Amino acid sequence: MVYQDFKPCPLCGASGQIPYANCTDFMVSKESFYLLRCPDCCVVYTLDPPQEEDMKPYDKLNLKLKLGDSPNGLTGKLYYHIRNLMLKRKEKIVKTQTYRTTGSLLNYGAKTGFFSHLMEKHGWKVTSIEKYHEERQFSMEMFQHRMIDVPMLYSLQPGTFDVITMWHVFEHTHHPDELLNKFYELLRPGGVLIMACPNINSTDAIHYGPFWAAYDVPRHRWHFNPSSLTTLAQNHGFTLMHHERMPFDSFYISVLSERNLRHRMAFLRGMIEGLYSWFVSLSNRGKSSSIVYAFRKR
Repeated sequence: MVYQDFKPCPLCGASGQIPYANCTDFMVSKESFYLLRCPDCCVVYTLDPPQEEDMKPYDKLNLKLKLGDSPNGLTGKLYYHIRNLMLKRKEKIVKTQTYRTTGSLLNYGAKTGFFSHLMEKHGWKVTSIEKYHEERQFSMEMFQHRMIDVPMLYSLQPGTFDVITMWHVFEHTHHPDELLNKFYELLRPGGVLIMACPNINSTDAIHYGPFWAAYDVPRHRWHFNPSSLTTLAQNHGFTLMHHERMPFDSFYISVLSERNLRHRMAFLRGMIEGLYSWFVSLSNRGKSSSIVYAFRKR
């Protein structure tokens, strides 16, 4: 593909898109996808990803991990234990940023419901949205927590929620502008939108380049740094109140990136690189592998 073939930015419509990387879907299809950077809004995006109705073949994941069963392998165990450690941290972030111990919470992209279940146990009224039937069914069977499908988002009443959470979901969305507008409508005055996203300015992203596992094309359609995500949210009526690192993501992502490179001793090498990235992020949150953002509705 030549430069002249690049289409206008799907978010802001600007022309003159800048080639950013050529990444491979290492997880499923082995296809290659261009990443482009918009010179105006500075968002990096996956060029020509599959349509929403065609994504299911690309969304094959390790269901044993997703459904909370005993994991296999070192990477699986790492993911499993980090997820459990992060649940309480996520709860703390919500309470700290909303100044509330209970309230009304929308968990968008709730996956199998572990976070939703934790918040319910601590007195929150939780509405969960998840597009995959298998995960909604698991949540019902495991926690007796009912989830709704994505289209039902648009039947929810405006001004219903004190907080909306998205944990590594926003980068998957097909229409981020539309989603942010809907979240603004659903939040009460002063409500808080909390989202976690991979950070393309991170130490590990720069180290691994197109082999960085958190590019995860074509499942990840959008690729943010703190500046581009904050600007996008501000354009939809939100003000950044706080951001902090997700401390363990660099380890897991670095291990997967080493596997993308087909390096020997990928687990050990990934842990070493993840540790280095973790140390850098202690003094510079903008270099964290993933970042949690808390935006307040203006």
